[in-house]
Amino acid sequence: MVFRLEISVMSNEFSYAGYSGSCETSIEDGCLHGRILFIDDLVTYEGNTIPELKTSFEAAVDRYVAYCAQTGKPANKPYSGNFNVRVNPDIHKAAAQRAQRDGVSLNQFIGRALEKEVNQTDQAEVMHHKVTVNHVVTHKQETIEVPYVTKESPWQQSPEKPRLKVVQTQH
Repeated sequence: MVFRLEISVMSNEFSYAGYSGSCETSIEDGCLHGRILFIDDLVTYEGNTIPELKTSFEAAVDRYVAYCAQTGKPANKPYSGNFNVRVNPDIHKAAAQRAQRDGVSLNQFIGRALEKEVNQTDQAEVMHHKVTVNHVVTHKQETIEVPYVTKESPWQQSPEKPRLKVVQTQH
């Protein structure tokens, strides 16, 4: 038996010309608003509908890029590649141990984990899980695992069927 699980990810961000922008709601003002993300400056925009907000975001990006070009200021927020992360001490220890076993530094290990997570696609993922159904027969205090079959086997036809006992097996 194979189960299929599909996961899709929704986004509350706009993307335009290499920039990302938020999409937020103001119940008080009765409008939508947002800001350009991941830049040093605060650039906001608003609209009454999602399409209007998207258009306002794109116009804000164009104005921001033009302003930066005019003033000679770099438009994108520079990232140094250094940041602090706080994690549970047990996770910290487990990560350090795993990095040691893998023969890499903790920084390299964490960098690879982040890279793996960041490079995952936001599209629906399909995961397959195979499940094997087995009969477990107890006979004279012995537990025997018998692969499940669709046709009746001789023990299933006998008037005195053995009791079935469910056991958890490790594979």
